[in-house]
Amino acid sequence: TKSFGRGLGLSAVAGIVKTHKGAIKVYSEPGKGTSIKVLFPVLEGYPYNKKTSSKDNQYPEHNKLHFGEKKELILVVDDESMVRETVKNMIELGGYEVITVENGEKAVEVYEAYKDKISLVLLDMTMPVYDGEETFRELRRINPNVKVILSSGYSEHDLMDRFVGKGLAGFIQKPYVLSNLLETIRSVLERGIN
Repeated sequence: TKSFGRGLGLSAVAGIVKTHKGAIKVYSEPGKGTSIKVLFPVLEGYPYNKKTSSKDNQYPEHNKLHFGEKKELILVVDDESMVRETVKNMIELGGYEVITVENGEKAVEVYEAYKDKISLVLLDMTMPVYDGEETFRELRRINPNVKVILSSGYSEHDLMDRFVGKGLAGFIQKPYVLSNLLETIRSVLERGIN
């Protein structure tokens, strides 16, 4: 309904909440305002200990992961600086090197310069300048075998029809879970060229 904006949008929010087995409750009265509650189930048995600051306790799934043995270089493309920094830190926990850029146009420039070194691109779908679809098309023009994992707050079902048969290596839904993110990256890197 807006001509421009930076929010997630109701469809993306609904997709994120549904993926996490949650619910959204909206209460609205004319002249009084609106209250929105987002509910998520409790994660039972989560071993996080707030009093301990070691990485093993901060990221309990850390010990179960298969870390990259090589220092593959991953290009992360996302217009939200906080998301870029968080994802960079998460991917580095997996033993990978990371370059981050804030939009599709810069992603294309960086990929063109470092295409022989970049092993994988983690690409946000909704961005200014070039969106994920335009960026993907440009990356494939540079290298038809580029490995791209698309990421979005929208569900995979909502987006994948646009990418069927076009060589997309994978999809991961936001918000990221460390173990899922690193497992997706590892499985795409271990696969041969599409």
